[in-house]
Amino acid sequence: MKVFAFLLIWASLFSQILSIPPELLDFFKSIAEKTKCRTLKNSLPAPELASGYRAKLAITELRDPRQILFDKQGRLLVVDRGIGIKQFKVDRCGLLVGSTTIIEDSELNHGLTISTDGKTLFASTSDVAYGWSYDTDSGTVSNKKALVTGMSSGGHTTRSLLVPDGNPDILLISVGSDGNFDQGTKEYSSGRSQIRGFQWKDLLSESVEYREGGTNFGWGLRNSVGLRDDKKGQLWSVENSADNIKRDGVDVHTDNPGEELNFHGSVRDTSTSRRNYGYPSCFTAWDPSVIPDHGDITRGQQFSLDSEVDDAKCASDYQAPRLAFPAHTAPLDIIFDKAGDAWVTQHGSWNRDPPIGYQLITIPFDNKTGEPKADSSSNTSFKAIFSNKDLTACPGRCFRPTSLAIADDGAIFMSSDSTGEIYRIEKEQSGRPSRAKWP
Repeated sequence: MKVFAFLLIWASLFSQILSIPPELLDFFKSIAEKTKCRTLKNSLPAPELASGYRAKLAITELRDPRQILFDKQGRLLVVDRGIGIKQFKVDRCGLLVGSTTIIEDSELNHGLTISTDGKTLFASTSDVAYGWSYDTDSGTVSNKKALVTGMSSGGHTTRSLLVPDGNPDILLISVGSDGNFDQGTKEYSSGRSQIRGFQWKDLLSESVEYREGGTNFGWGLRNSVGLRDDKKGQLWSVENSADNIKRDGVDVHTDNPGEELNFHGSVRDTSTSRRNYGYPSCFTAWDPSVIPDHGDITRGQQFSLDSEVDDAKCASDYQAPRLAFPAHTAPLDIIFDKAGDAWVTQHGSWNRDPPIGYQLITIPFDNKTGEPKADSSSNTSFKAIFSNKDLTACPGRCFRPTSLAIADDGAIFMSSDSTGEIYRIEKEQSGRPSRAKWP
C-alpha cells in the first residue's frame, strides 16, 4: 500500500513537470548553469600536488601580485605591484571576484599588513611605510599617513610588514641589504639587514626614520622577506642568503649557503635586543662537504666568508638559524595554520643550475615545544605541497610562490607574481581524488 501511494505521488509530480512551459524550463536551466563553478584557464602545466591536497586558480591576469591578506570581512587584499592595492571578494566556488583598486600607488611594491582590529591598513614602498584608516564594513581607506621613512637603498627593495597577533601595538618592518655582500650592515646603525618593531600608534602623529627608531628584533639578516608570529606569539622569519659565494677561491654556490628559518623570540618582548644572525660575515651550510676546510661544520651551522671572522667565531658570536633550506630556494613568506604547522613559499632563484625551489612547502611543528619537529641539521624538515613538475622550465614557464593568506575555512591562498595569479590550495575531502582543478 505504501509503495502504491509513493508511486501515485511521483506520477503526480511528473505530470506537473511535463505541464511546465518550455520557456520556464529554459529559465530554470539557465539559472542552474550560472551557478556552476567556473574553471579558470592556465597555459602552464598543472602543478604537482602532495597526496591529500587539491588546488585551483582563484584569479588570473593580475600584473604582479605580491603580499596578500584577508580583512575582517573575508575580502582578500593584494599588493599588485605597479598598480596599488586591490580588493576581492571570495565567491562560493573559492574564486576571487569583484575587483576593486582601493589604493592607486604604483610605488607600493610588496609589504602589506593590517591591525588586529582590522581598522588600520599598512603598506610600503622601498622608502616609506604608510598607514590608512580602513573601514571594515565598506572596505575603503582614508587618512593616509607616512609612518616610517628613510628606508630607500639599492639592492633589496621590499619592506616586509607585520602587525603580529601576539602584540598588536607594534609594526614590524624588515629591511634587506644594499647588495649581495653589504659590508655596511656590520653596523646596526646602518638600518639595513635587520628587523625593527615600532609602536605604530605613536607614529600616527609623527613619523620616524627607520634607522633612528624602533626595537631590534634581529640584525645581520641579509634579506628576511617573510615574517610571522605563531600562535604562541613567537616571531619567525625566512631568509634569502647570498649568491655566487666562494670560500678560499673555491666556488661552492650551487648548494651553499642554505636559506634560513630564523627564530626571534616573543613579539611581546620589546626590551631585549636580539642577536646578530651573521650576515655579511657568516653563512649557513647546506652541503658542508663541498666547503674547503669545513672541519666539523654540519648542515645548519654557520661558516665564515670574512677574513676577520673565523668559523669558531661564527659559532660563538652569531645566531644560527633554527632550520636550513636548500640554497637558492628563495623563501618569501611564512604563515602558520590552525594546527600550528608553518607554510613557506619558495620563490626560486636565478643563481642555481639546475633550478630549485618554485614550490610551496609545509614544516611540521611540535605543539608542545613550539619548535619545528626536525633538528637544525635535517635535510627532511619540510614537505613539498604544491610544486612545478618541470623545474628545467623555470623561471620562464613556472609559477613562483610569493605570499600566503589563510581563509576562515582553512584554505591557503597563494600569489604567484611572475604569472599574475592567485591559487587556492586545500585538503581533499574524504573520498575525493587528489588532483589539480585544471582545464
